[in-house]
Amino acid sequence: MKILIEAHHPGDIHFWKYPIRELLERGHEVKMIARERDVMRRLVEAYDWIDSEIPPRTSQNNKFPLLEMLSRQWAITKQVIVFKPDVVASLFGSYCQTARILGRKNVIFTDSEFQHFNHRIAHPFAHEVHTPYCFYKNLGSKQIYYRGIHEMSFLSPERFQPDASIISDESGLRERDFILIRLSAWNTLHDINHSGMGREVERFIERFEGMYQIVICAEENTMPAHLRKYAMQFSPEKFHDVLWYARFVLTEGASTASESACLGVPTVYINSTEPRGYLQMLEKDYGLVRSFEEAKSGVDTAIEWLDRIDDAELERLRAKRKDLFAAHDDVVDYVVTALERFAKE
Repeated sequence: MKILIEAHHPGDIHFWKYPIRELLERGHEVKMIARERDVMRRLVEAYDWIDSEIPPRTSQNNKFPLLEMLSRQWAITKQVIVFKPDVVASLFGSYCQTARILGRKNVIFTDSEFQHFNHRIAHPFAHEVHTPYCFYKNLGSKQIYYRGIHEMSFLSPERFQPDASIISDESGLRERDFILIRLSAWNTLHDINHSGMGREVERFIERFEGMYQIVICAEENTMPAHLRKYAMQFSPEKFHDVLWYARFVLTEGASTASESACLGVPTVYINSTEPRGYLQMLEKDYGLVRSFEEAKSGVDTAIEWLDRIDDAELERLRAKRKDLFAAHDDVVDYVVTALERFAKE
């Protein structure tokens, strides 16, 4: 079976890397179309078992990306014609129209309830839309629920083993003695009229600067000039190793919030966009993350939580990670089985 995968975001590559490896071991042929965006090129280079192509980007406008969308649609079309996949799979689904028109099976794995526009333009062309069981939006008859979330595809204890070399004199990182802050770019269509921490992040930094090392990671190099002294450069494939050794994470990005929570690291997520079902589950059932739409209340909670976290609390939260994965299915197995089913039809 031939499978063409469309990756729209760096997190997509992490989601797909182990299903791709398993599919290859089972004798299937897999190709990925990635994007010239942020760290995606470096990730596909790091995961060299992935046969990938990155079409040239025609526009840097993420808020009104019509030209970029048309260009990418054409790139996907060419790959469907040349590669002749049996199945086209993606997380975002924006370019599945081509697969449907050319008679190819088409599968979407989505976890973002707030992507209303994308759901409208993509899902009518999909054969199946797979969502986590905690996804609260009804997507109709094509929706299939599974017991897991995207980040479990690559952060399960069976597949993720932290690289201790990230903690060293050279990196400057000290285990459980630094706070990671993740800032989003706020430059896409769904970011219009939304916000994250704003200037409140400075109040958080001032409170803990003398107690812990502050590390800021900004999406697409959008860090304000006055915060750049906290920036730290590390290879994108090492990002989850850094998360594992953090004492606390404060983030505007939902993916980072879920990733750090899945690693058992206490996390506060601040973002005014609609709630995510998977973060609600991680908060309600496991207490690993706390989500806020408003910056002040989010930072207030982050300060209060970090103030009282001791080593015993950190170990308790790490143990919650084991409970989390024990209660859910192996997402890699689920994805591979879902795709292989089309080979039998």
